[in-house]
Amino acid sequence: MLDKDFYIKNGLIYGIASIVYLMVTYLMGISAMTSMWNSLIQFLVFLGLFIYIGLEARKIFGGYMSFSDAFKSIFLSFALGAFLYLLFNFVLNTMIDPALPGKLFDSGMETAISMMEKFGMGENEIEKVYDEMISKKEEVYDSFTLGGFFLSYVYFLLFGAIGAAIAGAITKKNNPNPFAEVENNA
Repeated sequence: MLDKDFYIKNGLIYGIASIVYLMVTYLMGISAMTSMWNSLIQFLVFLGLFIYIGLEARKIFGGYMSFSDAFKSIFLSFALGAFLYLLFNFVLNTMIDPALPGKLFDSGMETAISMMEKFGMGENEIEKVYDEMISKKEEVYDSFTLGGFFLSYVYFLLFGAIGAAIAGAITKKNNPNPFAEVENNA
């Protein structure tokens, strides 16, 4: 069985790695933060962290672990790390660089329009999407309120559950001994 120290240690690892990654991309500039490559790299790095956490848990379980135990160990560690990351992100976007949300929105919008043009979307359709995007700009700032913080955390937990399920499926390992469950309960 895992104890709270496991979750705290791995939650801190996840949270600190997330914060460092955010700061590296922030220092690289807005275009790095909104690039498609950043999203892909971020997904792979954090899936790797999920797998690491799952493998660490499996060691504690003696080399074998059910999907349920794998998911729980990864997800609970992620929940703490995600909270730390979002807290830092909140501070970055409200105190350190309050103009950052608008810059990210504008850069993301430019990237989206560029992609639509590359795919041959018509000028009228692009203009329609542009108008819709502009109407949502204020919502970006709403995500950096206290209510927005907690809503972001809920979304993070939902997406994190998907990542934890994938990593849990990768790191689970069934015990080939059919009597292992009976022996452990005796």
